[in-house]
Amino acid sequence: MTAFLISASELREKLGSPDLVLLDVRANLKDPLAGRVAFAAGHIPGARQADMREDVSGPCTGSNGRNPFPTMERFCERMRALGVNQTSEVVVYDDGPCNFACRLWFTFRYAGFANVRVLDGGLKAWQAAGGEMSDELPAYEAGNMVASEPLERVFTIEEVLANQDDPQYALIDARGHGRYLGQNETLDRIGGHIPGAMSRPSSENLADGVFKSPEVLKQEFEAVFARRPGMPIVNTCGSGVTACCNHLSMKMAGFEPLGVYIGSFSEWVSDPARPVSTAEE
Repeated sequence: MTAFLISASELREKLGSPDLVLLDVRANLKDPLAGRVAFAAGHIPGARQADMREDVSGPCTGSNGRNPFPTMERFCERMRALGVNQTSEVVVYDDGPCNFACRLWFTFRYAGFANVRVLDGGLKAWQAAGGEMSDELPAYEAGNMVASEPLERVFTIEEVLANQDDPQYALIDARGHGRYLGQNETLDRIGGHIPGAMSRPSSENLADGVFKSPEVLKQEFEAVFARRPGMPIVNTCGSGVTACCNHLSMKMAGFEPLGVYIGSFSEWVSDPARPVSTAEE
């Protein structure tokens, strides 16, 4: 495993550790209650539920995207309520694609919290390895987590607009390729992508349900980057979720992407005056 991932077998050995905080961040972008329902039906023993809307995102204004970034004051308050301490070893998981887990991982990292890993393959990998499930709610005390210097960078729409003509600048779009091309859009008011963005679906980071090796990811990202001079620096998607999976995967592969445009396409199209592309780029 890399420094950013933990395997199901390794997690199994850590269950019961006093410093372990296991966060279940399963979610569905079309159903805000799906995560709570799934958690109540069964979760990894000892896990606590981190709600995508309430704990991991900030308030929506109608112009800041579907899953805007929270303030770090709000985020740390929510994580303290879930028992996260400065000395905690945090493991986050979702159903398996790892997109929601990566968004929570990225948010911890932006808060300056380094000791956080994503369960490789998520709950599906846990169950495939024979991991137990529970519907019990764990008892825990409030934590003392506070924010410190960010370990990752969040890009604003102003920065994206200011750098669109910079030859050293590029966006990598993590949504499915059909949505990138403006096909079968079901979440945003219009289909397509931010002009200049290149496509790399986050689903391509996994094989057989778990992350590909750093060596394979390196080869695949190099093929994407080669399509344009200069280093791509910003990951984007629909609402700052799948972009975080690409961000983690790039870091696994040895690249240092500059950050994530959290507002992503849903924020971009909140203003009809902003251009949209449906071309392959």
